[in-house]
Amino acid sequence: MLEKYNDMIWFLVGVFTYRAITTVMAYGHMANFVTSVNQQCLKLLGMVAEDVSFSRQLKYMNLEKSDISEENIEEIKQLDERAFSIWKNTSVGLMLTNFPKTYRYLIKYDDWQSAMNELDTIYKDDKKNKK
Repeated sequence: MLEKYNDMIWFLVGVFTYRAITTVMAYGHMANFVTSVNQQCLKLLGMVAEDVSFSRQLKYMNLEKSDISEENIEEIKQLDERAFSIWKNTSVGLMLTNFPKTYRYLIKYDDWQSAMNELDTIYKDDKKNKK
C-alpha cells in the first residue's frame, strides 16, 4: 500500500532535507556576516577612541598655552576622562545589548579593555593573513 505513495514520500523527504541543509548553511553564512560586522565595529570604536584621545591632547596643549589656571585644566581633564570612560563603557554595552542573541557566543569580550584586546587580536590576524 505504501508503494502507491513512494514518489510522494521521497518528494517530502527531499523537501525536508533541502530545508534542513539551507537552514544550516544560512546560519553559517549569517554567523560569518555577524562576525565581520562585529570586527568592523570594533575597528571603528578603536579609531574613534584614538582620535578622541589625540584631540584631547591638542586641547590640553592649547589650554596650557592660554591663561587658564592649572586647577581648572585639571578639572577639565578629570571631566573629559570621566566622559570618555562613560562613552567607552556605553559603546561596548550597547554593542553587547544589541547583538543578536543567537550569535552571542561569537563575542569574546564584555568590557572596553577586553574589546580592545580582541581588536588587537583582529589586527594581528589580519597582518598574518596578508603575509
